[in-house]
Order: sequence, then structure tokens, then C-alpha cells
Amino acid sequence: MPRSHDSLETATVFVVDPDPSAGQVVCELLDGSAITSVLFQTGREFLSAHDDGQPGCLVLEQRMPDMSGLQLQRRLAAAGCTLPLIFVTSKPDVSTAVELMRGGAVHVLEKPVRAVELLEAIHEALALDRDRREARDQSAKVKNLTETLTRKERQVLELVAAGKSPKAIAAELDLSVRAVELRRSSLMEKIDLCSSMELMRFAIVAHQESRLGRDSHSPQSNRMLASAF
Repeated sequence: MPRSHDSLETATVFVVDPDPSAGQVVCELLDGSAITSVLFQTGREFLSAHDDGQPGCLVLEQRMPDMSGLQLQRRLAAAGCTLPLIFVTSKPDVSTAVELMRGGAVHVLEKPVRAVELLEAIHEALALDRDRREARDQSAKVKNLTETLTRKERQVLELVAAGKSPKAIAAELDLSVRAVELRRSSLMEKIDLCSSMELMRFAIVAHQESRLGRDSHSPQSNRMLASAF
């Protein structure tokens, strides 16, 4: 379930079904739950109107006249669209259902679908979309903040991500501990961090996003990344 009602207010459920009456039933169900929906009858109609910046999810019929749901899923994936998909179809073929799930479908549901089951699937998909967008925003924020650092500050950040103490960083960079502390304080002020723990978390995320300019990671750094997420 979404963490707040606000996330529902900004999200849209896109419904694609060649049967307008079936699609309308889904839209009426969502309207009763205060969730915005838009109905399309073909995959091409949806593609021509869709803006990937709009939060939400896609509920679609696998069998459509212009393209199959699987074809639409592949086109969205090729375009880099991460909108969560829920397939609702009559007597789904097992091999196709498996392929849809492998392609990232949140659910493949068989018609007729119980209202509570569909709403649960939609809430799950909307939460997934929210989490993906938050992760992208976080990644962009880390990138932008890291780019404000000097080369020397990035060196310190990289070694912080590797779990090294100020004393160990000083030895590796051939600096005094005082000089390392000054660099740490400077980069923390630039990226608005208040504690060593916040600095550690930021450094690990920056490492994960490959923003520090080095490709190699020490075994200790890899263990810290695995345990932090």
C-alpha cells in the first residue's frame, strides 16, 4: 500500500483494453477509490499519449488488435520506461504469462478479476513506481552533489566509503589527520551532512552510483556496500 494518500493524488492508472465496457469497469472501480485513471483502447493510442514523467502504473489486456500486451511491454522497456505493468486477460497462456513476468510485469491476473485483488495489485504497482522514482531522484541528487566536490574531497569520500578511519585515510593520502578532518568537514558542509554516519551513507551511495571516478573497489568496500542496502 502507498505510504500516503498524497501519492495516490499524483498518480494515474492507465487502463488499456480493446473492450471499452471492461475498461470502464476498471476506471469506475478506481474512481471509487479516489485514484485517477485514463482509458485507452489500443496500445498505440496509449503510446502516443503517454508521458513517462507522469507517476502511475499500467493495467492492460494482453490480447489487443494492434499489438499484444507483450509487444507493448517490450516497446516500453526499449524506451527506458519503468512504469509498472499489470496484465488482466482471459485465460492467459502459461508460457506468455511467464514471459510477461520475466519482462517485469507486477501481476498477470485472469478475468474476471475480483475488485479487491485488482486494487491490491494496483496499490502494489503504484508503490513500486513511487519507489523507483524516489531512487532515480536520489541518484540524480547524489550525482549533482558529488560533482560539486574537489578532487581532494572526492579522494576522502572514496576512502570513507571503503570504511577507512581518518587515521587510515591520512596514512593512505600522506596527510595529517588534521588535514583529513578539514577535508571531511568541507565536503560535509558542501553536501549538507550533519554526522559521520550520514557521510558514510552518502559515500556508499556515491560508490554504488559510480560517481567517484574510480572503477576498482576494495573487498572491504564491497562488503560495506552489500551490508548497507
